Amino acid sequence: MTKKEIEKISQRVAELILNQLHEGLLLDIQPDEEEELLAELAKCMTLMDKYLKAEDYERCDLLQKKIKAIELKLKNL
Repeated sequence: MTKKEIEKISQRVAELILNQLHEGLLLDIQPDEEEELLAELAKCMTLMDKYLKAEDYERCDLLQKKIKAIELKLKNL
């Protein structure tokens, strides 16, 4: 086996290992339902603060309803 062939094989092995590691990491960080709801809740609360400062009360009302719905879903988990 030549050095060039060994290098080619080692690069392929490294590529396969890195792909497997990458796929494993992607599977491990998939958020569950609670994490998704908490992220959505944080987003809504941030927007609520922004709209309160801008005195956009219609959007605040919509966000308040959405926040209550998310909190209810979290409570029922």
